[in-house]
Amino acid sequence: MNKALVLAATLFICCLAVNAQTYNNYTKEYTLVSQTEAGIEADRTHRMILCDYQPSGLYVRRGERIGFTVSGLDGKYVLSSMIGFKPMWGNRNKTQENALQNGVNTVTATQDGILSFIFVKAEGYDTNPSSVNVKVTGGKTFPLYHLGRSNILNWENDLKIMKDANFVQLISDKALLTITYKDYVKKPIRDLAASFQSIHSVIIWEDELAGFDNSTPQNRVTRNRINYLIDLYSTPTESESYYMYASNYFIGMKRDNYTDLTEKLKTEWGIWHETGHTHQQRSWTWDSIGEISVNLFSLYVQEKYGLPTRLGTKEGGETLTTFEKARRYVANPNKNYLASNEADYNELFSKLVMFHQLRSVYGWDVFKKLHQYFRQKPYVDIEDETDADMANKFIYAMCSITKNDLMPFFKKWGLATNAATAKRINDMKLPLPKVDPAGIFN
Repeated sequence: MNKALVLAATLFICCLAVNAQTYNNYTKEYTLVSQTEAGIEADRTHRMILCDYQPSGLYVRRGERIGFTVSGLDGKYVLSSMIGFKPMWGNRNKTQENALQNGVNTVTATQDGILSFIFVKAEGYDTNPSSVNVKVTGGKTFPLYHLGRSNILNWENDLKIMKDANFVQLISDKALLTITYKDYVKKPIRDLAASFQSIHSVIIWEDELAGFDNSTPQNRVTRNRINYLIDLYSTPTESESYYMYASNYFIGMKRDNYTDLTEKLKTEWGIWHETGHTHQQRSWTWDSIGEISVNLFSLYVQEKYGLPTRLGTKEGGETLTTFEKARRYVANPNKNYLASNEADYNELFSKLVMFHQLRSVYGWDVFKKLHQYFRQKPYVDIEDETDADMANKFIYAMCSITKNDLMPFFKKWGLATNAATAKRINDMKLPLPKVDPAGIFN
């Protein structure tokens, strides 16, 4: 069987498995389909950790004894219960996790919190998902909506009668939304299918830009979800410092702006940006570029929605557009692209123009290929690499992908190439680009 047929068969099996999952928090019976363990998936994709936990639609109280009857747990897989959330801003909250085995299990809650399940393969990437059945005793049911599975009338009735619920959750194959009950009933999602369609579109487009096209195992689209989650632990002062934030396992939202996700996503740059952080490739995202290259994803989504580029606008009442400020930046003889000044949004957007120029000459495919280029290599710990080391990896990769000598282009932006990297590039005897990207400011 050829590779295309093998890949198609694998994807078909995955679709069947995903369709088999059920979250019945009325009877407290669940058929879970395995996710890839979060750390393993992050290493495969070279990106931020996505959530590998799944909802129960149950809330438990401290001191409560919860029973789990497990059947069909394959020995190659591990199953755990999780009470509470993964660490949020300020790292104040705790996460209780307990391993579960086939048969009857009992867990005593050490804290109040949402009950979730973590069902993953013990070792390696999960190419052939497994399933397991779980029956729970204990816990209090709260409103849980499963796209394509839940009865909308039951959902609306749950919202009316479960008035003491702490949260609501909504889940699809790509996203998990966790919202406080009191806030949700004040501002419910008007059209659940349309909201999920918008969320899925943004995730799918950003997957595209990151080169996830299912062409190889490394480039396979993840089955792990993005959890958009209201953060209840940040102090008022802390919450003033962010709009939303991307963290390992989730994107943190505020109680007063979660509707931007459900109502304004077609125009909301900030959420495209935070979702972009979950796609950023760790292999070449050095510190000073973290808040720059992420906006490639925002620009891509903006274009997909048919909107004019933000780079042609004047940020914050400035007199110059970002393109005009970028022209001044490039003309500055003392520029240093590696210098970090995240507080200066003018500079962050000016530096983004460098990527726009590359896109203008080579198309979006150059960034898709860039992500695929790095995923062909095993992910290695980058803690010991300097910003300059990572920038040189990036420069070499871009020259290899475009088959052009881009060192003069990057030098114009204040991004120097070290001697070793320059030799490797010169040894390839690449021509200069026919069109100099550095001259494009529109």
